[in-house]
Amino acid sequence: MKKTHLQADDCSPLEEAEERGEVRLVACGRGQYPGRRLEGGQLPGLRTIGYWDAVGLQTWGLPMHRNEGIEICYLLSGETAFATDSERYVLRPGDITITRPWQRHRLGDPNIRACKLFWFILDVESGDGRAAWEFPSWIGPDAESRRELLKVFRKNQRCQIRDEKQGLRRFMEKACSRLDEESQLSTARIANMINFLLLEVADRLSGDISDETSDPQGFDQTIREFFHGLEASVEKAAEPWAVADIAHACRVGVTYLTASCKEIFNTTPSEQLNKVRLFHAAKLLKEREERSVTDIAMATGFSTSQYFATKFRKQFGVTPQGYRK
Repeated sequence: MKKTHLQADDCSPLEEAEERGEVRLVACGRGQYPGRRLEGGQLPGLRTIGYWDAVGLQTWGLPMHRNEGIEICYLLSGETAFATDSERYVLRPGDITITRPWQRHRLGDPNIRACKLFWFILDVESGDGRAAWEFPSWIGPDAESRRELLKVFRKNQRCQIRDEKQGLRRFMEKACSRLDEESQLSTARIANMINFLLLEVADRLSGDISDETSDPQGFDQTIREFFHGLEASVEKAAEPWAVADIAHACRVGVTYLTASCKEIFNTTPSEQLNKVRLFHAAKLLKEREERSVTDIAMATGFSTSQYFATKFRKQFGVTPQGYRK
């Protein structure tokens, strides 16, 4: 069961910008996502697909948020800022972004710049509650192809790649021009678009994957990237992560997560989370002298200042007050 802090974004800034006339929006979606409604049996797992065309100065952006599926964006024209917890880019035509389920990211700095951007979000969570990712059955020709495709997205955690010669651009322009058509072939056309783009992105990602086979499913790499994200963001590290939440975010079971953390970090998931929080706290103690120890303890995710002080002394050999002095 998803926790409150793992709720998906509602795209309200984009919808409000459309209402103000700042951006042209063409989209199909289900649930909280805007655009023409996708019917229940139409392309199950597809949360949203569409593009916006933002011309001139914009007064909106999409702040740090999460999506429940794999999101792929392609910038067709203009430029705009994109960031995850650990990386920042200025996207230009031909740039492709890839975010994994529940990975925090944003578009804008804080506002979107003039640009035309295509996106889709595809849910890869299995319906039976298992931790493994699973593409819907209309992706790829068979189950084995879907498994191999998912391995690529797991093993290569890059969030930005280039369509260097912009070979995809003509295809994307044509696909966008027909996205708002309603016909008997609309569903097939969208399915073809997503399958083609997924394969093109996977081809580019697979070129950067080594032949190392110790982590064939890419699970350990996902866990590494999760904790690297915590190290890069005090806000993310301070969220109320339970071990089950971390396992869910990494798409593994608790047992696998515990064994993997022992192998990667030589400690448990909870202790690794505490270490990340403590190093954030140590930095704040030195840089933000006007903030109290209790305030810093709460800001870095500790439930009580007493527990924080105990953990801090164990990690650094001195109390928080002593460390600050």
